[in-house]
Amino acid sequence: MVKALRYRDVFQVVPFFYFKNMPFSEYAWHFPAVLEYEVENIMEEIRPYEEEFRRRGLSEDVISFGRKLPSQVRVRKEILHLLTALTNFQFFEYGSGGNCWGIQTPMKDVKELNEEELERINNQTSHWTIRSFVYPDVAKDLQIDGFTKCQSFCEAVENSYSYYTVNPHAEANSEIKIPPHFESVLDCYFALGEDERFTVRQCIGLMYEGVDLFESKRSVSLLSTISSIEGMARLDVLKYGENKNLGACDSFLRYLKKFVAGRSEDKFRRYYAKRCEISHEGVLFLNDLDLYEQTNDEDWKLRLEVQQIARLALYNWLHFKH
Repeated sequence: MVKALRYRDVFQVVPFFYFKNMPFSEYAWHFPAVLEYEVENIMEEIRPYEEEFRRRGLSEDVISFGRKLPSQVRVRKEILHLLTALTNFQFFEYGSGGNCWGIQTPMKDVKELNEEELERINNQTSHWTIRSFVYPDVAKDLQIDGFTKCQSFCEAVENSYSYYTVNPHAEANSEIKIPPHFESVLDCYFALGEDERFTVRQCIGLMYEGVDLFESKRSVSLLSTISSIEGMARLDVLKYGENKNLGACDSFLRYLKKFVAGRSEDKFRRYYAKRCEISHEGVLFLNDLDLYEQTNDEDWKLRLEVQQIARLALYNWLHFKH
């Protein structure tokens, strides 16, 4: 990520190179950025085991600070889920979970290493590795009282349909771009009523899980994405549908015909049929059970289509319906 992404005075995603000490590797798959955001009306929530914390000597100030963390975490996750659901990229939190045995990879191309550096790389011993992104003075860099002043920002494309449907996979895009009217769509989301926003937030969370598991757990990923579509479809039927008693499949078709394409019913039926095959008949995608099974290009294309249609439908629902 080489350009910042900002939504009014609510949040901003800042590329790592704005912080001079951040490390960089030629072999990195993850491109760090800093999420700057404001939490309004921070609530203190009593957490379990507070008496145990006191017994171990934690001060009341530390315990009080811990009570404020849940609301901050919810806001942070909501922003990351929104960005993932409404763009063609996954924005995720780089926590310390999933630690493993590991060795260091070089920070530059192997061809540029001298003999001493190569020998050091080739004779490493594994260490228990914490999944984290740290460097000297990182705590100092993260102490801010306002948004970082950024010089350039992610650009919006002109056509939302082509944005989600023409070469949308992240590997085909060297630069992050956003759909048109991005701020307006986010405005619509944050203007939703409490109950409606709660439902949409859950659906966006399911969509996020579908993106996160796209390559690792293909069948679960598809089920999660289609469940997010079903949730949005049911919400639209209950809020705006003439027939409130539509079945799951009919509301699914109604929603996608309305917010994606009105003449694609056969394709949408195929998506729902695949969902039923997995959930009712246990027919999983290739590679989910057999490690050495060949990847099926048609399966990959189907999963990508469903993922992008979920994104496009959500975008249009927010943009046009509200």
